[in-house]
Amino acid sequence: MVADLTESSLAGFPLDSLMFGGAPAPDLLAARAGQTFPNAVMSQGYGLTETNSVAVSFAGADYSARPASCGLPCPVNDIMIMAGNTSAPVGEVGEVWLRGPNVMKEYWRDPGATEKALTKDGWLKTGDLGYLDRDGFLYIRDRIKDIIIRGGENIDSVSVENALYADNRVMEAAAVGVPHPRLGEIVAAVISVKPGFKGQLTEASLIATAAKSLPKFAVPVLIIIQDEPLERTESGKILKPELRKTARAAWEMRMKDDGSRTKL
Repeated sequence: MVADLTESSLAGFPLDSLMFGGAPAPDLLAARAGQTFPNAVMSQGYGLTETNSVAVSFAGADYSARPASCGLPCPVNDIMIMAGNTSAPVGEVGEVWLRGPNVMKEYWRDPGATEKALTKDGWLKTGDLGYLDRDGFLYIRDRIKDIIIRGGENIDSVSVENALYADNRVMEAAAVGVPHPRLGEIVAAVISVKPGFKGQLTEASLIATAAKSLPKFAVPVLIIIQDEPLERTESGKILKPELRKTARAAWEMRMKDDGSRTKL
């Protein structure tokens, strides 16, 4: 929605505030929003249904100084980054765990799911990968299930998406993994185009843009360009399971047509 606002007739309107949430905001979007709405106090929130909405947040100068972060835990919440069975040090990526009175007690009539998600001492395993900086600010890298593993290399989809957003004609970007018989997965992406730029983007130009900031193994080998917005959930998250199906079908078709399987 914020991306839409920066491109709409409301650009420059004296908004009081802008809040990001639902997923990590693209690195370039916060800067663009700040330029478009200079009077707006920007904020970021992070939470889950299981935490009854926001558990981590910040706003104003703190957000402007760390636009890639989600903020600090709310006063009632504890946060921990877990790498395997141990607490991860500052700066190391692991699973985000949260605890507090706002965390759910259980999943309704699903003790198996409850046991997987909650520890006996009340920690919620969020399923999100992130890290804490030296000042305790949280940075979300990806959903564990959205990590792409190509030839043994772990690739977070957010980094790929941010690389694609470097082309300011891209409205939305979603990176997904596509099965590959030798590498396990390859990197693919689906993007939507901003109004006014339809027909101007090519797969080759987007791959070249991504290659400027990504290691070779993380550069998408397939990019699907569409004019319509990416489908989202009611909470605003992009429906990546559907995009994986779309990308897989497109890759399989390409392999049949030109033998791309052997070119990687």
